[in-house]
Amino acid sequence: MHRFFLQPHKISAKRVTFPPDTTHQILHVLRLAEGDLVEVLINDGYALLTKLHTDPDRNRVTGEVLESNLIQSEPRVLLHLYFGLSNREKVEWILQKGTEVGVSVFSPFVSSRTIVRDKKLPEKKRQRWERIICEAAEQSNRGKLPILNDPVELAVGFSESQADATQSLIAWVLADPQTAKLSDVVQPQKEGALAVFVGPEGGFSEDEIEQAKSLGIKLISLGSRVLRMETAAIVFPALVLFVLDEM
Repeated sequence: MHRFFLQPHKISAKRVTFPPDTTHQILHVLRLAEGDLVEVLINDGYALLTKLHTDPDRNRVTGEVLESNLIQSEPRVLLHLYFGLSNREKVEWILQKGTEVGVSVFSPFVSSRTIVRDKKLPEKKRQRWERIICEAAEQSNRGKLPILNDPVELAVGFSESQADATQSLIAWVLADPQTAKLSDVVQPQKEGALAVFVGPEGGFSEDEIEQAKSLGIKLISLGSRVLRMETAAIVFPALVLFVLDEM
């Protein structure tokens, strides 16, 4: 069944008004017709089973809400992914696949070894990245849209994680696979937030690792093989959610 995230104001008295971009997708891309069923989501964790009413001549689609169902696929633990800011292709891959895996918050950061050092996020780029997140959330049966934060300095990310998360973990290529196993370090939790840090292409510097350790952020090994940063940014959250029985 096709799923669409809409703004709450598009629903009134069980009547859905689809915006022009979604209308185009319904009529001309998906070729849905009068009476077809879709799910409408307004970012509250519920899916609204909706019957379509189409008017192709006027390029208009509305819907009738038939029932509301709680989506069971959202992790109970809010997983906050901090990752080194990189080129467009890698960032978009991380946002798409991270959403599918179950990341709840994305925070790009700038550090001593990130390829991209400019923390400005132009509105056009933000809109594109949020659209990628939305499409991935619709495809993967998410009940809520992950949040995309503006890029920050790594030190700011460290401080934020200490204030907001119950646990903070950092993946480091030089961490001992025997003593820094994720299953031994991560603490079981059924709610709250957990922050994970994945370094840029050049990895974290020794000083950055020492700063993380001084704040109580736990070092994690992702195994004996060296992963690309965009691979680690997906594998790390997936492993955390698996250990927490949230996959």
